Amino acid sequence: MAEHFTPTQLPVVVLWLGATSSVYGLLEEVGQSAEAMSEIVKAVKTYSYLDQAPIQSVDVIESLENTLVLLRPKITADISITRDYADDVPRIEAYGSELNQVWTNIIDNAIDSIEGRGELTLRAYTADGVVTVDIIDNGPGVPPEIQPRIFEPFFTTKGPGVGTGLGLHIAYNIVVHKHRGQIQVASKPGETRLRVVLPIRLAASNSG
Repeated sequence: MAEHFTPTQLPVVVLWLGATSSVYGLLEEVGQSAEAMSEIVKAVKTYSYLDQAPIQSVDVIESLENTLVLLRPKITADISITRDYADDVPRIEAYGSELNQVWTNIIDNAIDSIEGRGELTLRAYTADGVVTVDIIDNGPGVPPEIQPRIFEPFFTTKGPGVGTGLGLHIAYNIVVHKHRGQIQVASKPGETRLRVVLPIRLAASNSG
């Protein structure tokens, strides 16, 4: 796969893949199919926004789909994915690579919560000058008493050695502090929804 990247891009890709839990599954796919390799190379390049300016014009739906490609080894046959994307979702100004890290952390967390069997729903729509993304799973849910803590650093509901407790904290910082957006959780048994609300223009969100 190295020949598909420039000498300046390759170290970034290696570092990124090394930090991605699905790297071995992706490499197995690359070995099996040239078509899979092409899709993964495209997803990695777009996902990481290699050699691009820090702020890009981002297609939110494309970034969600690229994240699904890179997490595909974790998405078993017993996990169904429903996509509910509005036709009028605009491109937004965003730190593209960091925003993709948000999707990775949230979707990866949702996959873990349903333990390899269940349903994920990805929804994207726009209203009132913002783009909203809902990532929903039908796992056991987060108890009400700990929902206010899920964005705290090192807080996790997973067993020892399973999670660092940093994924949602990192997502919170990127959404709220970097993009001046919002991230919210609503959970009950059988449905947990992480909602990310992002301004269409960063300049507008940072004014005043």
